[in-house]
Amino acid sequence: PTPTSKIGRGEIHPTITMSSSTNKNRKMVRLHSSDGEEFEVAEEAIGGASAIIKGMLEEEEDSMVATNKVIPLPVTGPILSRVLEYVNRHSDEDGALYRDAPTADDPLRRFDDQFVQVDQDTLFDLMAAANYLEMQGLLDLTCRTVADQMLGKTTDEIRTHFYIHNDYTADEEEEVRRENSWCWE
Repeated sequence: PTPTSKIGRGEIHPTITMSSSTNKNRKMVRLHSSDGEEFEVAEEAIGGASAIIKGMLEEEEDSMVATNKVIPLPVTGPILSRVLEYVNRHSDEDGALYRDAPTADDPLRRFDDQFVQVDQDTLFDLMAAANYLEMQGLLDLTCRTVADQMLGKTTDEIRTHFYIHNDYTADEEEEVRRENSWCWE
């Protein structure tokens, strides 16, 4: 996404602060959404989750980030709120992001399973935000969810599910099938 694009759409949520009793001693950073919301989060939590924000925080010459610790993002408030919910849940009390994949009976796994039970637009907005923010865990989760939605479906069922218009002519489609026949074996 370009800096002027907006990831996510929907209603405005009130500003939230990721807070716990330990936030008082943490360095905080404000994230500014594309629709004007601000979110205050612990630097180590968001920096540990997002490679792009970590890079922004490390760049000393970026005076806006260095002095104000305000980072503008091309992500809408409702989607950024969900992203921060994910970060908050996946961070331990010291702000370090959990690195191990949760097991099937882990409460974190159950959280992830419920987290992606959203409408299709929200799921793709979360995926785009995770991609832009370079949040590998969230990107993997959203991509795996989309892949699971495609599993066992025919081409036509996938097109219907994801509202994909087939713009191939019958001849073009036959040519693609012929060139990629190994896919249907």
